[in-house]
Amino acid sequence: MEALVFVTTELSPFTPGGIGRVVHNMLRTMSEADRSRAIVLMVDGAVNPRLFEAVFPGARLVQVDTAKDPQRHTNGRRVPPDWAFSDTRWHWRSAAVMLALEQLAREMPIGYVEFPDWHGLAFCTLQEHRFSGLLPQACIAVRLHSTHTVILNAEARVIGGEDLNICDMERKCLRDCDRVVAQLPRVAEAVRELMGFSAEEWNDRVVVHSPTVLLDHQAPATHTIAAAAAQPLMFTSKVQRFKRPDLFVRGVSAYLRAHPEYRGQACLSASRGDEAYAATIDAMVPADLRARFESMPHLSQQAREAAFSQATVIVPSNFESFCLAAYEASLLGARVILNAKNPAFDDDSPWRDGVNCFKFDGTAIGLLQAIERSFNCEQPIVPVELRCDPWPWENWQARMAGHAGAAMSEFEPKVSIVVSHFNLGNYLCETLQNVLAIEHQNIEIVVVDDASVDDDSIQTIELLIRLREPRLKVIRLAGNVGLAAARNIGVQHATGRYVLTLDADDLIDPCFVGQAVRALELHREFDVVVTPAAYFIDGQMPPMHGAVDAVDYSVFTGEARAAGLLENRFSTATALFRRSALERFRYDEDLHCFEDWSLYMRMCDAGVRFLVTTDVFFFYRHRNNSMVHAPRDASMRRIEYADLLRTSAPAAFRAGSRHLMLGLASPSRGPSSAGACTAEPAGELLSRLGVIEQQLHGVLHATTPFAKLFRIPRYCWRQLLPLRRVIARARGVA
Repeated sequence: MEALVFVTTELSPFTPGGIGRVVHNMLRTMSEADRSRAIVLMVDGAVNPRLFEAVFPGARLVQVDTAKDPQRHTNGRRVPPDWAFSDTRWHWRSAAVMLALEQLAREMPIGYVEFPDWHGLAFCTLQEHRFSGLLPQACIAVRLHSTHTVILNAEARVIGGEDLNICDMERKCLRDCDRVVAQLPRVAEAVRELMGFSAEEWNDRVVVHSPTVLLDHQAPATHTIAAAAAQPLMFTSKVQRFKRPDLFVRGVSAYLRAHPEYRGQACLSASRGDEAYAATIDAMVPADLRARFESMPHLSQQAREAAFSQATVIVPSNFESFCLAAYEASLLGARVILNAKNPAFDDDSPWRDGVNCFKFDGTAIGLLQAIERSFNCEQPIVPVELRCDPWPWENWQARMAGHAGAAMSEFEPKVSIVVSHFNLGNYLCETLQNVLAIEHQNIEIVVVDDASVDDDSIQTIELLIRLREPRLKVIRLAGNVGLAAARNIGVQHATGRYVLTLDADDLIDPCFVGQAVRALELHREFDVVVTPAAYFIDGQMPPMHGAVDAVDYSVFTGEARAAGLLENRFSTATALFRRSALERFRYDEDLHCFEDWSLYMRMCDAGVRFLVTTDVFFFYRHRNNSMVHAPRDASMRRIEYADLLRTSAPAAFRAGSRHLMLGLASPSRGPSSAGACTAEPAGELLSRLGVIEQQLHGVLHATTPFAKLFRIPRYCWRQLLPLRRVIARARGVA
């Protein structure tokens, strides 16, 4: 039978966290037949295999330690190393999980893989599912818990570049997965609205599956306890902003003041992950009421259940995907008070105001009134009744049969390779030889010479014209029109169904075009295939074969709706497009820089879908005098970024000239470790980075590798790469 794989970073009872509790309950309540084919892929969490077998008999445990370098170069793969994913470690974790699943798939057939929505852990698996045919028959599902994006929208916190990249990965996972598993219908709708998905691309993929609620130490109660003057009021969640412990303190304090006859305690049975925030909650308790508030952060599960069974449990949070704690409390006989603004507690959920709970309007006064209603209610309330939903992996094969993927309409559709050229005659022949080695045979090469003036380039172009190669078109422009216009002219002369853009000094892996065309032919909803870039120093061999790593990499998320406003997280200049997409979205010829960034930003805003490979297929030549590395002062970089926003930012940002605010900051963010630097005035920041850049310029831009120049271990060279990215992005180069 096909395996059921559950990817998780948490697993009860071995680690804390609601995601792990959901996985635990599913494994405990599924049939023996399903559990015998269930595999838990535990990511970066230590679980004792013997204890796992005792808790989940028949299931299999596979542990993935992403701190250890997996087999990145086996079976023809060329996955960048972990240090290349400096923008977010979660992108690297998703790559390590993809490699682990690929290894599992070689051992057994896999029919269902379920990921949590948290931090986009499914990203690389989903991209390879479409691009390289990984797990071709499997249903790849993402279960809604609470994404990082949801939390950022539900609470105030410092937001860095890594947060934006995680948001983009989470959204792309939810957009590309086969099934979205929602634990409640209204939660699915709330996530859809927040992520900006249309109902057409969302509703058909949503399945509702509420997890079974299990009690470890007590039997479910047959009735809810009566209100009593000494009954504790309990907050049971993390001391975290969107969980609203502040609302609990304010509402309960108001109740204590208004009802001196109440003799119970206010208990915060919650972990204190953020001690600084927890201290602000402690400080909110009025001095004369501090004796009435009790902190109980480390209750065992048994003690927690016992406390629930004798308490009024209050859940004031702004958002929950399900809230197992509320269900557990109700099943234990607790009186439950819930925030009605939370989508998990709306009227379509199992919660009924005045029947199995009391709801309030999300305000402190509303909470005070709900507590009063609970204590004054003479009519008995009852424990909540649970939903009973089919397992999300059921009927997948029948669905697959009814929604078969598109077939290849041609064996090898034509691909036009558009090579823009200006004064790069020393490199053009090598690039064209590289193009001619492409395994996909049905190609045409469109070389657009943008009025080159150096002798080598002129001679090379004249030689190409005389070749009379039927697959080669050479367009020689009479005057220089700029890179954006040259590319547009190349696309106008292209006749292929697909277009690959390539600069005259860069190289592409020979197998990329064929694999990308096959992916786009099979998945017509996508229009662009993006690949990571490996950098090689001019004069050296590109790392196209074997297990040799490049000196640096760029990795991308493709549809970078959030991070893409501050840096180009979409793609390099090289990608494979449907020609129809490039005809719809032209390169902006008004721009003198960032024309690629502009194109991708406009495509993404219009809903164009990108596939992102995990393997490296593009090789970027590092030249000191290239356009990217040519020296430009800070004011010019700010002008270029402002021009990008003026012409290409989403319409919502340009409306009312609001994009000018972003232009004030300039593209000055780096990885999260440099987040504090962005708070400095832009001029001071750029000045400080300029000093660092001058000190490192001779090393980082040298034609000889850093390790060879100074005879130090290669890892020291790698340690400087994130710093280089910080400098480049803060100065508007990336």
